[in-house]
Amino acid sequence: MNYIDSLVNAKLEKLRLLPSALASDETFLRRVTIDITGLLPSEEEYQQFLLTRTPQAGEAGRPTAGTERVSEIWAMKWAELLLVKTKNGGQVSYKNVYLYANWLTAQISNDVPIDKMVQDLLGSSGGTFKIPPTNYYQVETNTLKVAENTAQTFMGIRTQCAQCHNHPFDRWTMNDYYSFAAFFAQVGRKQGEDYREQIIFDRGGGNVINPVTKKVMEPKFLGGET
Repeated sequence: MNYIDSLVNAKLEKLRLLPSALASDETFLRRVTIDITGLLPSEEEYQQFLLTRTPQAGEAGRPTAGTERVSEIWAMKWAELLLVKTKNGGQVSYKNVYLYANWLTAQISNDVPIDKMVQDLLGSSGGTFKIPPTNYYQVETNTLKVAENTAQTFMGIRTQCAQCHNHPFDRWTMNDYYSFAAFFAQVGRKQGEDYREQIIFDRGGGNVINPVTKKVMEPKFLGGET
């Protein structure tokens, strides 16, 4: 039993629920392959898994999947979180989406750590054609929405309720909401040579005002210092 099992068992005990029985090898293979690749295991993968599923096999007994399939399914999951899609009116062109999606797939294929990938996204600058992660700031251009999406996608925090009043069920205040949004007010955008491309750059400043106090908010991390 590892530490995750201990936490799960403690939660089950608190809820007075009995843990499910161990899954069979066939069920385990099916579930984990669908989770990792989005597809059912092939007959070859099934046979290989059963042959290596012995006490002596150790790590070799785990199901394997093609790198390309793994990269594509996880790039698709990230694309959904990051709102990678075209927009009416040509704000985000098919070329932008194609480059952005390919960049995501390459990050996963090359085992780029998630924290590094997020740093590259949030700190990106340059043309949306030449530097694909800059499309993060093109798929959504509203400062408050960018801040909300960033908090929810990368920190699991829903700040939307603090836009008009202090959050009724969480610690976040309106000052927290607008101070965090102040980071993204500094993102500049200008037209590239190609009408479909935007140049993303650091404006070196930008204001966000708390609509109740009328105070200009300084950038501050959620739960952190200014």
